[in-house]
Amino acid sequence: MATKRATPKATPKGTKGKPSQKQQVETLVSIPSDLILAPQVEAPRQLTGRDQSHKKTRVQELSWAQFDRSVQGLAREIGKSYKPQAVVGVAHGGVFVGGALSSALGCEFFPVRISRRSRDKGAAKPKLTGEMPRELKGKRVLIVDDVASSGDTLELASALALKVGAKEVHTATLVARTDGFAPGFCALTTEALVVFPWDYEAVTEDGRFDVDPDKAGA
Repeated sequence: MATKRATPKATPKGTKGKPSQKQQVETLVSIPSDLILAPQVEAPRQLTGRDQSHKKTRVQELSWAQFDRSVQGLAREIGKSYKPQAVVGVAHGGVFVGGALSSALGCEFFPVRISRRSRDKGAAKPKLTGEMPRELKGKRVLIVDDVASSGDTLELASALALKVGAKEVHTATLVARTDGFAPGFCALTTEALVVFPWDYEAVTEDGRFDVDPDKAGA
């Protein structure tokens, strides 16, 4: 008597070993439902007329607890080779990172704003303008921002710090891009769109950013 063989079930083409959509999504922290994502953290849409559904930007969300751990680790790394006497945080993300780093490193903190000015037509790129506090004179300074992309802001801030007499200047960011500007120190190198905890909160500023008209352009 012939033995009937069991026929193996066919595996759908292209599905072998492929993780589920749920497994492909990387989420570090759950965001409360009553918080609204700020417009500036949305990934830009590519209106090319072609199907872009397969080109999804990976999003990495950072909680306050993860932010604190990243800052503490970054502070330890900085402390191994550099002892800053003052930290300058570039608004607005760099103010959060710089303020936390200055506390971890035990040094003074100064928030500044670097603004873009595109009045000059024909310029290759918008000009950056800003001002540094005179208290940086003679000190070792750490310029801090949240993300390093082109590096224009960090480079200008460093030049301005040296201009007011800073003794030594280094840069640090929480996030850097693989093929972008390389700061002196960074906590994370990634191409993902990083959503910071302050992206869910309203931004308010205080008088520390106000420029004295008598000192402007000095």
